[in-house]
Amino acid sequence: MILLTVAAALAGARLVTPDYDANCQAPVWSPDGSKLSYEVNYHNIKKLELYIYTPGGGTAVSVAPLSRGTSSLTAGFSTASSESVTHELSWSPAAMGTFVYSASGSGQDYDLYLNLSGAIGSAPGADGGPAWSPDGRWIVFTSARTGQGDLYLLDVHNLTAPPTQLTTSASAAELYATWSPSGRSVAYVGHSDSGDQIYLIPDITNPAPQVITKLGSTQTRPAYSPDGKYIAFYSNHRDADEFDLYVTTPQAPRLIAEDVVLNHRGPAWTPDGTRLVYVSRDDDSFNPINIAPAADPAQARRLETGTVGNQDLSVIRGQDDQIWLALSAQGRAEDTTRDYRRIYVMVIPE
Repeated sequence: MILLTVAAALAGARLVTPDYDANCQAPVWSPDGSKLSYEVNYHNIKKLELYIYTPGGGTAVSVAPLSRGTSSLTAGFSTASSESVTHELSWSPAAMGTFVYSASGSGQDYDLYLNLSGAIGSAPGADGGPAWSPDGRWIVFTSARTGQGDLYLLDVHNLTAPPTQLTTSASAAELYATWSPSGRSVAYVGHSDSGDQIYLIPDITNPAPQVITKLGSTQTRPAYSPDGKYIAFYSNHRDADEFDLYVTTPQAPRLIAEDVVLNHRGPAWTPDGTRLVYVSRDDDSFNPINIAPAADPAQARRLETGTVGNQDLSVIRGQDDQIWLALSAQGRAEDTTRDYRRIYVMVIPE
């Protein structure tokens, strides 16, 4: 990672985004920690822009779909279009050096795009929530092309072929798909009138969904541990007004923390798969960030970020072998003006 070494020496988190007249959200590190994507939300005009920031590399670069060209895994960046919404970026494996995202032109359905490329797997009906498999072979996404939010699979080796439908439930919509580290399995949320549960497709080449939670109310945003042994998720079955953080175990889900702020891409694991980083919903303490061992959540400790109004976490092991945290925050505690959210980064002490 090329992050300025002074950042690690400063107390707490360091601001890395410009002063947009809008809220910055959803930071996502690339797999090798060399880049950081984020969204800029102009809420009043219902506009979303997508940017790529290279630590130590100057100004962030905007990303936008193109109407020309064919799919390419080697393309770069373009300038943002004033008529499109770009969001939900998912990085490819580091060796491929690209990403997929969802975007929409004015009055058009959402489609999936590769950077500086035309739409992939496009069809009538919104496509979104793409997730690139860790082995680089597949892109799973949610599509309304059949009138229901089903999961589909794109073969990266043959992007011109129609995507394969993975789920067919007539009474549920499938979303928040996430890959196992092996690239073989997919966990996702089945959303229905009776509640939301976490499901698993153990083998995407032979899709046979299995429900893995059987709790009341809503279970959402699953995230595999880096070793593939566990799935962390959020649930409000204990209190309908609060979401808690859980980890699946062979016996029963283990409670990690009560009353947390939902992360945009699901719970954030440390790279070694032993700890979870989360935001506590605590107005008195301005939503502090904590880190807890998954095996012993009572040993949770607070991370001194120096920021307030925290949310949207992304964690990666950088090229300097340190663990880096990216977050969206309302500002630093000493700021006299906190108008919009910005993106900050910091090293998580070992």
